[in-house]
Amino acid sequence: MISRMADTAARIASVRSVLPTLELALHSFTNSTSAFRVVRTINPTTTLPKTLYILDSSFNPPSIAHLALATSALRDSSPTDATPHRLLLLFATQNADKAPSPASYTHRLALMTLFAEDLSHSLASSSSPSTSELSSIPIDIGLTTAPYYTDKSAAIATTEPPAYFSYPVHVHLVGFDTLIRFCNPKYYPNHSPPLSALAPFFEAGHKLRVTERPADASDASSDAYGSVESQRGYVDNLAQGGLEEEGFRKEWARQIDLVGAAEGTGVSSTRVRRAAADGQWGAVEQLCTKGVSAYVREGGLYGDEGGKT
Repeated sequence: MISRMADTAARIASVRSVLPTLELALHSFTNSTSAFRVVRTINPTTTLPKTLYILDSSFNPPSIAHLALATSALRDSSPTDATPHRLLLLFATQNADKAPSPASYTHRLALMTLFAEDLSHSLASSSSPSTSELSSIPIDIGLTTAPYYTDKSAAIATTEPPAYFSYPVHVHLVGFDTLIRFCNPKYYPNHSPPLSALAPFFEAGHKLRVTERPADASDASSDAYGSVESQRGYVDNLAQGGLEEEGFRKEWARQIDLVGAAEGTGVSSTRVRRAAADGQWGAVEQLCTKGVSAYVREGGLYGDEGGKT
């Protein structure tokens, strides 16, 4: 136990030592015309990926829900997701739905770094001989100015010089709530029909890996998405042409993989911030990975802002 605590303390000290570097990378990006940039990599490799898993979030802070999404995809990848795999943790400096909130963007990058390390350690500790390569899977930390998934994939694919010379297929790791927003015509007012805006994304071969959102007694908001059966029915409706009048082609549904929820799915960052604001550190440790929870506590990141989005 003492050794693990010392290891966590050393990791946090290491991340704090590179905060100036992270801040410089952030300012360099925000002052540029680039729409995407990788600013840090855990487990770097020269191997070119064929599948790029993308976990896009505000990471404010990263929680066990993020861990569940990433772990599920990497351990139980679809047979159609060609190897080698790579993971991108993506933070949008402009978000379509949310205003800037509690933790500074530099701290956000630090949290993402610690989360990536925690994820890598978790994969290493549970990898079987047949999946031992998971312990060294490269994890990128990236920034984008694009607010929508379609634009984010376009930014990643067209950035110069190329971030990924192999031009891998993008698989966005999302919850069912995000699928609803992805297919909401209101976000594409400049297209007619509105969901025709999704054509470049799907025609490039990109995919969505959607985790079901079962009802959670501790989270009233989860009731908004209906039962797991109704969520599956929503995807079936897409495949049957239910949104064709809005521009969603039914064949695109084949590029949506709906998977069962793992432990931790649905835990919101808001819940973590509220626990931190109330000094409920046991709860924070349950809701976040070890490095993230320790960094939040030591930095007092959400002391005054726990309930904000």
